[in-house]
Amino acid sequence: MIDKRRAAVRTTGDEDGMVTQSITGVTWGHRRAIEPLQAATVEFMGKHPDISVNWRIRTLQDFEHQPLEVAMRGVDVLILDHPMVGAIAESGLFVPVDDVLAGVPGGTDPKSYIGPSLESYRWRDRFWAVPVDGATVNAIFRPDVLDVADLPVSWKDALDLGRALRRSGRWLGMAAGDHHALMTLQCLMANLGAPWPTQPGAAFVFDERVLSEAIGLVRQAVELAPPEALGWNSIALHDAMIARGDVVYCPATYGYATYGEADQTARLCFGPFAGAAVPYCAGTALGGAGAGMSARSEHPEAVRALLRFLASADVQHTIFATHRGQPARIEAWEDSACDAIFNGYFSSVAETMTRAWIRPRFNGYNPFEREAGRLFRAHLLGEISEASFIAQLRAIAPATVTA
Repeated sequence: MIDKRRAAVRTTGDEDGMVTQSITGVTWGHRRAIEPLQAATVEFMGKHPDISVNWRIRTLQDFEHQPLEVAMRGVDVLILDHPMVGAIAESGLFVPVDDVLAGVPGGTDPKSYIGPSLESYRWRDRFWAVPVDGATVNAIFRPDVLDVADLPVSWKDALDLGRALRRSGRWLGMAAGDHHALMTLQCLMANLGAPWPTQPGAAFVFDERVLSEAIGLVRQAVELAPPEALGWNSIALHDAMIARGDVVYCPATYGYATYGEADQTARLCFGPFAGAAVPYCAGTALGGAGAGMSARSEHPEAVRALLRFLASADVQHTIFATHRGQPARIEAWEDSACDAIFNGYFSSVAETMTRAWIRPRFNGYNPFEREAGRLFRAHLLGEISEASFIAQLRAIAPATVTA
């Protein structure tokens, strides 16, 4: 059994009188993020009795958009989202982790990770985080109440299913709160061949024909979802689908494999992203998480040792995958035993992951995304027109993708 208290809190001067180097890390508040780190920390401290590790928790919303100068106060390791790497590189708050990855077998090989997980943390030819978690947007459903012969393959199929569900008093699921509807919009645009610009120096403009098409597709799906969906993020959507039997299928949300585990009151199943164009599973906005290192840490070598440990194939494949984690390393994704733990999540989502799209990462992107998400939600709520949303999106967009 994992001693979670020991993994979470261990202070300088342990029971044997040994002086320790104390490391503080921050992750986000979900068992997918907390429990694998706690379990790995127990093992790490057993191998490094002179190092203590304390993990603090922040919300998913803070994980996605909290300012770096706030997130890094008193912190040695930050579990972070890859769209922040441009700001991270400019902030002076972090150091690159190229040397850490070089010390991990397979650590610098993109093929060691699922999809573009490693490359998402590369900016200006340096790596700014160690991949520890792999995810993207995928479909989720309740197999015990979804009475269809075949899952939707395309967005049209999903809308057809949603209309049939409404005739029986049931719903599509959608995460349309905060900026999560915007994430679905991005996925559909990328799937339709017009992803948001990411190349440094490129003009940050949108194909407005495709943008309008994608807006309509998201709006149609939200109209087939319960009104509460306009307040749901991906976690809230998964929780709702577990708790109630009338939200039975979602074509696109950031997936959480742990909702397929056997201790859930209703185990979810997973499927590929149901996009609008062939190949339907392509173009999803990559998710996941990486571990970044503070430039202000008083114990940099201890931090490097922890990051090497977390990034290793053995820890990712065994500790993470057996303690509710969602590893970034490919070994777990290719292991049928790990797949069975999560009700087929890895095998169902792997192709979607390999075809995922790395979101913009330039400095200043995150505040733009947060405001764009607010505007798109206002449109879905009927507060502003589609034309007004597009005009305001154009007005707040930066001129170019900065290097």
